Amino acid sequence: MARLLRHLDDELYVQYGRICLYGGTDCPEFRDDESEARYYTATLRLEAWDAEPPDPGSSWRPIERSDFTAETGVVQMGVMDDSGREFLVGPPLFEYGLAVHVNDPDVTRWLFRFWPIRDVFDPLVHMKPREPAGLAQPMEPREVPVPVTTAGQWAAMRPDRFRPSGGSARWVAKPIAAGLYDALRQPESFGEDPVSGALNPDHAPTFLIPDEKLDLRAKETGGTCRMWRWERETADGEPEDGNLLTGRIVHVRDAHGRRVLASGIVTVLGTDHGHHRVRDAEPHEAARVLCSEGTWPD
Repeated sequence: MARLLRHLDDELYVQYGRICLYGGTDCPEFRDDESEARYYTATLRLEAWDAEPPDPGSSWRPIERSDFTAETGVVQMGVMDDSGREFLVGPPLFEYGLAVHVNDPDVTRWLFRFWPIRDVFDPLVHMKPREPAGLAQPMEPREVPVPVTTAGQWAAMRPDRFRPSGGSARWVAKPIAAGLYDALRQPESFGEDPVSGALNPDHAPTFLIPDEKLDLRAKETGGTCRMWRWERETADGEPEDGNLLTGRIVHVRDAHGRRVLASGIVTVLGTDHGHHRVRDAEPHEAARVLCSEGTWPD
């Protein structure tokens, strides 16, 4: 039996009777051809299910049923842009089913229901890096095994665990010298950002990494990527804050500054004052990044 994971109630000013979906590899739009209303404030209900949901009932008239591919699993509704609130439908780079309904007789009420169908990750399509200008020959991919996951493996599909009333703690990167960040534990209250919470239902330690302006990759909420940071050099070689361990590589050792440049694979939970709030990637999340690095080694 299909289970409702989460929902979001939102409002959107509709123009030309059209509502668009953002956060997919394309941006489908939806229109109620039976309604003459073109400009109005619509009440939206977005629902994320773990499987195809049952019929919502006779008061809801179907508008469209389609499939789409989510980029990070976080979508927004909008008219001319992604002006709606963020909503997590499930894992990134999955194909989703989508059923759209309007209420009868109140045609200003819309219902959007999402459910995952299958993993469609392809490093040749989704992870191809930008080719440097002036490259003599195009980059040639290597053949590596492509990981295939089920929706149930992903954090976005798990029920939220019990949240302690006293909150938890996160690691915050505090600058102490040029290019070097010191880890300080600060309190973090749960539930402030439902998307971040849903992406971290097991309450894994979170930490902040500064937004490096020279790194032009998109780091969107729900995505997984490799990130770099300077760290203090420790006697056992382990990072002081105990994070950035998944797929960890030490690239540079600065003996004079007693620091190292290390990278690891993280999942982005959101942004916070110019920093990315992240957690260490889970094995199936990291497998996609490692696959892309093996496919495009140059």
